[in-house]
Order: sequence, then structure tokens, then C-alpha cells
Amino acid sequence: MRGYRYEALDGVRALAAQVVLVSHGLGMAFFPVHSPGAAAAEWFGRLAVMVFFSLSGFVIATSLVRLVAADGARFGVAYAVHRLARIWPPLVLAILVTFAVGWLGQNGLPLLTKTGDPYRLDAVAFLRGITLTFAPGDATFVIDRALWSLRQEVYLYAVAAFAALAYVARGARRLLGGLAVLGLVALTADRFFYLQSLALFSAGAAAALLGGQARLRALAAAPWLGPALLALLAAPLLFVGHPGFIDAMSDGSLFLAYQALLGIPVALYLLGLASADGPAARGFSRWSSAAGFSYTLYVIHVPVMTLVFSLRAHLGLAQGLAGTLATLVAALVVAEAASYAAARAVERPRAFRRVLFRLLTAAGLARAPLRPAPSS
Repeated sequence: MRGYRYEALDGVRALAAQVVLVSHGLGMAFFPVHSPGAAAAEWFGRLAVMVFFSLSGFVIATSLVRLVAADGARFGVAYAVHRLARIWPPLVLAILVTFAVGWLGQNGLPLLTKTGDPYRLDAVAFLRGITLTFAPGDATFVIDRALWSLRQEVYLYAVAAFAALAYVARGARRLLGGLAVLGLVALTADRFFYLQSLALFSAGAAAALLGGQARLRALAAAPWLGPALLALLAAPLLFVGHPGFIDAMSDGSLFLAYQALLGIPVALYLLGLASADGPAARGFSRWSSAAGFSYTLYVIHVPVMTLVFSLRAHLGLAQGLAGTLATLVAALVVAEAASYAAARAVERPRAFRRVLFRLLTAAGLARAPLRPAPSS
């Protein structure tokens, strides 16, 4: 696991966030539900999320190894602080933005949400939003639908932590870790995309943990891997004209298995980017600076763009195709600008981590933090 470079992986994260943004924008601007265009946009968005899962597995595995090396089986506090500092500040902002947009929707501005369902804006719904336990009737679920993947990612963080505990601990703590992993997997086995996200995350983690093996690195650096992966990712586009494509993406057993298996080539490609300095790694590295606001962009772009498109429809502005294009560009620009500005305050995991460690250290619950691990 030594020698990984994360600039290229940061670039992958930044580009994946941009793909999600554009796919959602295109869906809002042009495509009726279940049209071929909507199906293609949904697939590109799903691909980006799948890359996020594998990428998170890769980075979380390396982070856990570092934390275990420093604290042994008592890595849990440090791990929780790292994850909380990374996830929670932008999430709280996203829920605040969602509730502000939702308030407008209940006070004179009809919101163009995907389902058009009514939603709750009370304190309970807010608490469920910032803890990712939101229910179908909450504003978070209806307005900021992109958070489904973040909820699954947090679940994967817990699975990874308990798996690490089962590996490094002894006696009852090892048993507890193993039982927790089995319990979490069993609990979510029949829920939306959890098994697929677990497979993608696990593939990324395995690539990181086993990446020191010469044969695996040689496979990750093979010149045919990139074209083969691109073909595998693009193959489902041949079927976007089928009326059941979007539903099969989440309900079709064969399609779901295909998405899970894509984790293997995706994880190998990520390993190649992190362990070699080829043209692809250098290309992705050029986007690494945009990773600094990619998470904030991901969690707030849907309510922001929903507001822009809803205002256009309510005010009767920018009619026709040219108006739709202009609205799409405006929505993308506003989402990018708002995310960039907000991230300067909320997407600062190292700063929040220092504050949390100081509080825990003062309370006698933790020691001073170790050298920061790669963020995810």
C-alpha cells in the first residue's frame, strides 16, 4: 500500500461529481421520465456514483490501515472523527439549503421535484436529514434525492470499521466486529442498491489492500484496461431505448449484478491511477483542485438546480429551446458557484478534525491526532 498518489484519484472524484451535476441538469431540462435521453443521463449519473463507491473503498482502506497502525484495535474514535469531520459540515449545509428551497415551495413557488410529492419541513424531518435517516415524506428525500448514495456510503464506512475491528481485535471485540458486519449486511440485503454498493466499495478496498502485489499492479497498468473499462461502462447505452431501462437499473437482477461486477475493473483502474504516473494519471491529476468542493457540489446541487428551474417555470422566463439551454447553463453555473463558495467554509475536514480531536482530548477520550489520512 505504500507509494499511492492521490492527485489522480482526487481528479476522478472531481470529474465524477461534475458528471452527476450535468446528468441531473440534463434530466431537469430536457428529458421526460423513461425517455432514451433520460435513461442515458440516469446511466451516466449512476456510473459516477458507482465510481464514488469504489473510490471510497480504496481511500477508506488506506485510511483504516494508517489508523490501525497508530492505534491498533482502538482506532474507532479516530476513525469516527475523520469520517464525521468529512461528512457532516457539508451535509448540514445541504439540509439547510434543501429546507430553504422547500420553504419557498410551500410558500408560493411550485417546485419541480422529480416526483412532485408533498414533503415535511418540521424539526423531526430536519434531524432525520442531518443524520441521514430521512423518510420518504421528508423534504430531504423529495428535494435532494442525490443523498441516497451518501446514506449508503456512510453505511459502508460502518461496515469497513467493523470489518477492520474483526481483523485486528481479539476475543469478544473480534466477535463483535464480525457479528456487526454480518448484521449490517443482512439488514440491508434486500434494500435499494446496498449489496451493489457494498460490492463496489469492497472491490476498491481490496485493490488498495492488495495493491502491493506485483502481478496486480501489472494488471492495473495494462494498456488494454482503460479501453476495456470504457467499453464495459458504455455497453448498457445500447439498451437505453428500451422502455424498462431505468427501472431495470435499480430492479433488474442481471443489470444489478452487472453493476456490482463493474467494481472489479473500476477498482483496478483506480489502482493503476494511484500507483503509476502514466498519461491517464497525469490527465486526471489536472482536475485534482476541483476535488476541494466536489463533495459540497454533490450534496447541494439538486436543490439549487431545482430552485433555478422552478423559478423559470413559475415566472414564465426563457421560453423555447434557447431558453431551456440558457436555464440549464444558469443552473449549472449557480450550482458550481454556490458549491465553490460554500466549500471554503464547510468542506475543510482537516480543520474540523482538529477541533473535534481537541474537544475529545480535553475530555480524555482521545489523544492528539495523527498525520491526516487521505480524505474521501
